[in-house]
Amino acid sequence: MQNFEKNASPDTYFGCNVFNENVMRSCLPKKVFEAVMATRRMGTPLPRDAADAVANAMKEWAVANGCTHFTHWFQPMTGVTAEKH
Repeated sequence: MQNFEKNASPDTYFGCNVFNENVMRSCLPKKVFEAVMATRRMGTPLPRDAADAVANAMKEWAVANGCTHFTHWFQPMTGVTAEKH
């Protein structure tokens, strides 16, 4: 976990603890990373074993970065909810 200066501006640290593409590249097996990227690019379904590997890697990464609580929040983008993405 990052230690931030007490009066640091949020724009100096916003997004520093994100399980992003670079983190995935370093945490996931190559085959799983490539499956995730294919899903992002082409919208193909992510195989269950790859999804399980991503979930496990994400949890391990979070704990290694000082996470003490973890939840998986899923909100489908159906287009019928009040919030639009």
